[in-house]
Amino acid sequence: MTVAASVAQRPRILFLHLSGPGQFEFLGRWLAGQGWDVTFMHGGIDADPAHDGIRTRRFALRDTTIPTGDPRHILDHAAQNCRGATELMFRMRHSEGYVPDVVVAHAGWGVGLGVKLVWPDCTYVAYHEWYYTDRNWDKRRAEKPADLAVMISDRMRNLPITGEFDLADASWCPTLFQASRFPPVLRRQITVMPDGVDCDLHRPDPQARIDFDWLRLPADRPVITYATRGMEPLRGFPQFLRGVARLQARRDDFDTVILANDSVSYGRPLARGDSWWLRMIDQLDLDHRRIHVNAMRPRDEYVRTLQASHAHVYFTEPFVTSWSLSEAMATGCLVIGSNTAPVRELVRDMENGLIVDMDDADEVADAMAWVLDNPGDAADLRRAARGTILADHDAARVFPTKDAWLRAAIGAAVH
Repeated sequence: MTVAASVAQRPRILFLHLSGPGQFEFLGRWLAGQGWDVTFMHGGIDADPAHDGIRTRRFALRDTTIPTGDPRHILDHAAQNCRGATELMFRMRHSEGYVPDVVVAHAGWGVGLGVKLVWPDCTYVAYHEWYYTDRNWDKRRAEKPADLAVMISDRMRNLPITGEFDLADASWCPTLFQASRFPPVLRRQITVMPDGVDCDLHRPDPQARIDFDWLRLPADRPVITYATRGMEPLRGFPQFLRGVARLQARRDDFDTVILANDSVSYGRPLARGDSWWLRMIDQLDLDHRRIHVNAMRPRDEYVRTLQASHAHVYFTEPFVTSWSLSEAMATGCLVIGSNTAPVRELVRDMENGLIVDMDDADEVADAMAWVLDNPGDAADLRRAARGTILADHDAARVFPTKDAWLRAAIGAAVH
């Protein structure tokens, strides 16, 4: 049997990530269901080595030897990640005989830099999320002032990222905005394809209610929701609470449900014992009887919360777009989004959602109030939001496209 024929029957793919399956989890499961031989490899917590026909391999994370305040820490971190991942890949090849047809690695953390050292003939796809810069490449000018330390740090962050481009056979980025952050010479090498949303799982349910062991709300109670990994300014958490406080001062006919960890996932971490939640409850006059906070919950509770939402707030500075935005829209949420480029790529004001200045607390409160007071118009926007995701981001469409793209990339390497 020829290599090409073997690939056509059961191609072998390795997904490589620093901390877990990440963006590749749902695609990997789908590919396994289509006959692919799928392995996840990461440095996260121990996992079942074989589940649903998918193997998981874990490499050891190595400590850096350079303090975090030193710009060289970023490069050392990437080098240590590269070392841990490459050592496991070397054992997989030479002790176990494992040779993938294609490796897809989450770029920027160093984990993929050794792929071609171990498997020089495999097809290597680099998944790119971000390029750290204050420069608008299309306008040829800086977007905002940045001090020298930040610029040096960003330059160090970008070195492992740009190092992927001379290794990868193909590069993939999930949104046009994220791809636009890359310099034009690199952007031309990037294929933009959305991550894909399971629109069967993330779907509207008019009967969904907030009815959990930690919170039960009346079926007819309007709910404003917010859900993201952490509580930080980059994702607009303080701005969101300022809007809630303004609306609470005007009316008492709604509750707010927040699913987020009381931590900083993006941006500068705070000192031990400090958090943006603690800061905001100290600054704002909030009615805590009507604000319900919990850490990120299992996906079934998360989806049900979105389904029960009357208005879902998604704010972000210009940065990587959260999966929760497209998931909320697929679920039929009316998203109140920040007037920033990553949000405007999906949300169009008064067409499939609402766009606001997240730093204007009164405007945020006005948008929430409009949703509560105009259920008919809001329902139209909800349907349009789901339609947007069904048209361009539904995994039922996206995953077969990626399957064909990956097979074509393997075929190009074989020939």
